[in-house]
Amino acid sequence: MQNSDAYIGGLTAEQQGKLSSAIQEESSKPLTVAIMGQTGVGKSSLLNALFGTRLVVGDVRPTTKIPEAVPVHGSSGHPLTFWDMPGIGESESADHGYLSMYSQKLIECDVVLWAIHADSRSTVFDAAALRGLLDDLPEVKRRAVAAKLTFVLTKADLLMPPPWIYIRDGEAGSFTPTSKTLQCLADKGSYYQEQLLLPHGSLNSSETFNNVGFDLDIPGFSHDEYAVRYHGFMTEDACERYRTEYPRFAAVFERLCDNHRVIPCSAQYRYNLVRLMVCIVNKLGEGAIARFQRFVGDPDALNTVPVSVMRKYGNLVVWDKRKSRVTFDLDNVFS
Repeated sequence: MQNSDAYIGGLTAEQQGKLSSAIQEESSKPLTVAIMGQTGVGKSSLLNALFGTRLVVGDVRPTTKIPEAVPVHGSSGHPLTFWDMPGIGESESADHGYLSMYSQKLIECDVVLWAIHADSRSTVFDAAALRGLLDDLPEVKRRAVAAKLTFVLTKADLLMPPPWIYIRDGEAGSFTPTSKTLQCLADKGSYYQEQLLLPHGSLNSSETFNNVGFDLDIPGFSHDEYAVRYHGFMTEDACERYRTEYPRFAAVFERLCDNHRVIPCSAQYRYNLVRLMVCIVNKLGEGAIARFQRFVGDPDALNTVPVSVMRKYGNLVVWDKRKSRVTFDLDNVFS
């Protein structure tokens, strides 16, 4: 008979030591996020805005030619790695190699952001690329990859007119869209959701951490003490219905629905960056909250744009030919 001191909880002391080491290794394992999409949609700019990195960006030629690792240390000191991927759509020959890289990163990474230019109506290329990547994977991996994907509408600031609103507070402030622009972004999000997510509806599932004792036994859901899963596509209507019927778990339904939303944002205006970070954390699980706390815990750090920077965004100068002088220049408004 084994000594009771060496046999606790059904495991020997040696087994417990190995289990403890494995848990520690898993909890400190680097989390990985990849950002993908067509060339020129602002993938590098988005990472620079989120984490203060200095990835090279360009307005004319593609600047990211190989996957570039962006190491970031969260509040707990544990490493986070963001992969800035080359943009597809540059050329047929380049795409062949890039899509192979995408396929590998789709499998390896914990979360995948797929960036789409907000001021575009074309979905054909992105849809074809995504379909090709998913079709090449076995069924189990297809489902796992589909659950990792979050679609992001980048460069929302280019939706002009109507204007954006800059809410000034002393020498800094934040940008917010007007109601018309906000509705335009919502409509675009729904359109891309319809074109890129719904065709893979049978693969869709959503998971979030169970921090509120979710214990409902309803069709489409499964849960344990750590996580809640929804099998299928969580629509806005379904989310609202569940929130109304089970208000205690409203936050869980909202997070599950977030996993299928298209997130509009702007690196230049620093718009919606907190919401994007929250969405990333949600997909990574409750254990990632501490690591990301310094990014999601201080909205001002992500959303604030100094007045001195905002002044540079004015791209309209009115020259009165008859008066031979400038009659409007945004840069002079705050001088």
